[in-house]
Amino acid sequence: MNKEQALDRLLAAKNFRDICPDTVKKEFEIQLARRGDPSAAEKAARERLHAVTGAFMTPGEARAVGACLDEYLSGDESALTRALRLHASTRERLEWMDALFSRVLSFTGGPSRVFDAACGLNPLYLGHLGLKGVLGWDIHGGAVKLINDWARACGWDVRAECRDVILSAPDETFGLALAMKLLPVLETGCKGSALTFLKSLKARFILVTFPTRTLGGRNVGMERTYSDWFASEIAGHFEIAEVFTAGSELCYILKEA
Repeated sequence: MNKEQALDRLLAAKNFRDICPDTVKKEFEIQLARRGDPSAAEKAARERLHAVTGAFMTPGEARAVGACLDEYLSGDESALTRALRLHASTRERLEWMDALFSRVLSFTGGPSRVFDAACGLNPLYLGHLGLKGVLGWDIHGGAVKLINDWARACGWDVRAECRDVILSAPDETFGLALAMKLLPVLETGCKGSALTFLKSLKARFILVTFPTRTLGGRNVGMERTYSDWFASEIAGHFEIAEVFTAGSELCYILKEA
């Protein structure tokens, strides 16, 4: 199997049809550079892509989010909570989401435009809040379609695109950019990419959050580890305007230094 055949097989795989093609190609090229053999690279890329995307939302959960839209439009606002519970990133944040965004939006003065990086279903919540000019990027095309379907039906000024924040950044300028639990993922993939990503954003304020507990709920010193690393990483580039904890997230509001 040559390089082109291996990549074509990966792009055609049922499990990855909804994943941003540029993300699939990027992961294949990374694995090919490490292994040299196209077949081994394809196998390793499958494992990596499954690890990155498989834990967030199943096809059945995506269909359930779509069904919640009809209930929401009929006046059942609790349907939004049920929809957000179907995606891992918003499900684990639901208990403190209102308090978190109330504090952030108060501090940033209710920004007119918001960019949500690796957004999951979070733009649905932002649209429900009435925020304008919301743009979400995510590598999962299914989540992107759901966001756009909800926004269109509800008349929200919200849109989403199937894009990879590691490969590019939006040209637009925002009052607030969100990078929620994203930087550790970027840094694991490529050392130094977290700061590169932050510097690529054109935003007055940036909300960055880190997990303080493992997925199993254990406290293993993550807050101290991330706070020490982050302070040294952004020194000279950004000013920490606010730092606080919300639930199991360590939160920073940044401004350019």
